Amino acid sequence: MNNGRYGRFGALIGISYVSGTHCRFLIYSTRNAEVLAFHELKLRQIVHQAGWLEYDPSEIYKSMQECIETAYKNLVILEINPHDIISVGIVNQRGTTVLWNKQTGQALHNAIAWCDSRSTPLLKTCLHNNNNNVDYVRHRSGLPLSSCFSALKIRWLLENVPAVAKTIEEDKCLFGTLDSWLLWNLTGGVNVGIHSTDITNAHYTGLMNLTSQQWDAKLCKFFKLPINILPRIRSNSEIYGYVLEGPLLGVPIAGVMGEQPAAMLGQLCLKPGQNICTLDDSCFVLLNTGRQLLASQNGLISGIAYKLGPQTETCYTLEGAISNAGSTVNWLRQRLKINTEINSNDNVMESLTTFLGESSMISSSCSSSMLNVECGLAAKRSEVTFVPAFHGLYAPYWRYDARGIILGLTSQTTAENITQAAYEATGFQIYEVLQAFKKDTPNWDHSCMQPVLTFGGDYAESTHLVQFISDIIGYMLERPQTTSPSGLGVMIAAGITMRAVSLEYAIKMYAPPTDVYAPTTTPNRRELLYRRWDYAVKRCLNWNNYETYESDIELFAQREHDPNFSIRRSLPGSLFITTSFALFLLANYLKNNPLS
Repeated sequence: MNNGRYGRFGALIGISYVSGTHCRFLIYSTRNAEVLAFHELKLRQIVHQAGWLEYDPSEIYKSMQECIETAYKNLVILEINPHDIISVGIVNQRGTTVLWNKQTGQALHNAIAWCDSRSTPLLKTCLHNNNNNVDYVRHRSGLPLSSCFSALKIRWLLENVPAVAKTIEEDKCLFGTLDSWLLWNLTGGVNVGIHSTDITNAHYTGLMNLTSQQWDAKLCKFFKLPINILPRIRSNSEIYGYVLEGPLLGVPIAGVMGEQPAAMLGQLCLKPGQNICTLDDSCFVLLNTGRQLLASQNGLISGIAYKLGPQTETCYTLEGAISNAGSTVNWLRQRLKINTEINSNDNVMESLTTFLGESSMISSSCSSSMLNVECGLAAKRSEVTFVPAFHGLYAPYWRYDARGIILGLTSQTTAENITQAAYEATGFQIYEVLQAFKKDTPNWDHSCMQPVLTFGGDYAESTHLVQFISDIIGYMLERPQTTSPSGLGVMIAAGITMRAVSLEYAIKMYAPPTDVYAPTTTPNRRELLYRRWDYAVKRCLNWNNYETYESDIELFAQREHDPNFSIRRSLPGSLFITTSFALFLLANYLKNNPLS
């Protein structure tokens, strides 16, 4: 879609990207979605106590400025005309909360990360006042009550930071997620900065009405928050404002999206029924439901996929948020000093090849018929089950009071067994979300839908791990060779605004080569191991209930050895004895009087 006014790479689009760990600026070619130049800096994470995570907002903006300047210089070094940059897009981790003084431009507190759990006492009070109904506001926001969304974080700041209450009283306070903070600063800051957000970030605050797609006064009243501090909600594809400083002076900001919806767009999962999974420190699984807004009955988030223009129709998602995925592995490495690196630790790699028990998990180059014959691995799977609910469980349970547990330890348990169980935990949680997708779409014809999951994220780079996840969930995994799907997604959104890209063009020109991983396990084997996981989750949800522990253990052991136990247990004892005796008499009669 190059009209000849630009260089050999066509029009260029720059993307400001703030994830949970890095600040990046990427410059894309709209011709083929190639990343021509980029620069990234690691974010400093501030942890005051367990479950708390903060960032310095001023550091984030300074890091973004440095990334923009360095990427711009790299473009010049490559002899690519930087004046071909026609717009900028912003993509960010949703839910991270910033409050600042609009007259000074100074943040009133560090940014509170989406996974921060300091507002759990407020959540507990909310639930107590509403009959412990986690879905109390779901009909308005599409979200359960949880500390991971912005609303309770703002409330915590209002109650615990005196400067926040004072600034709100003086009508000087502005709220935003990281996209709003960057947008406000890039467009001039004090006096002239644009105070806006996009629809996907607004949704994750818990204060937006999912039907009207505007701030909901009743939700603000429920959380006791002033509505006037909130930014204007806009679509993903429109001109928000113009950069007013630095090398990109005068360039329009033409697209803003949250990280996971942007990944769905960047992976080109544009049809209803397509799934994506992004696996980083946390994990998000999204199902595209098209223009159909579905109210989840099974613990999922009803959310926004994208709205590519102020006058276009909104596309929706069902979403499962998993708080601990890659962070579980980091915990093992940093706190327990276990070497969890798959590619550098042969023992870990071998442990990932034992999922099948008497067989093994083999890379996608081995078909299931080759497992026992040619591949020949027969290592026994560990019996350890690890539920990493360090600060509660998110989808589909939404239980802030759950706590992590490790079951099945013996004197023979090794560090590699624990690592394997940590990776398994991610797979099982993804599986639970996928099953919830099916339950929430009962009118869809699932027999005509292939069990395929598009896989991405930092941890998706490991071939062994991707195959391992495929074996656990029983889905075919497709891993597109896309550099930063989230960045590409907001590039498409910004390109649509500037009429440099269309969805049709993106589907045709941006589809990358794809690695495919097929499951090598049987459904029976997966079901057996999932039942063990399901039991462990139930213990994790009721970890402080000691009264039924012994009976639960005995019941679980009986179920493991007798697949028909639950059926027989559901029959009244007298009926079971009577029918068994009658069948015994009938068998003896037929033995002595065979049918002619």
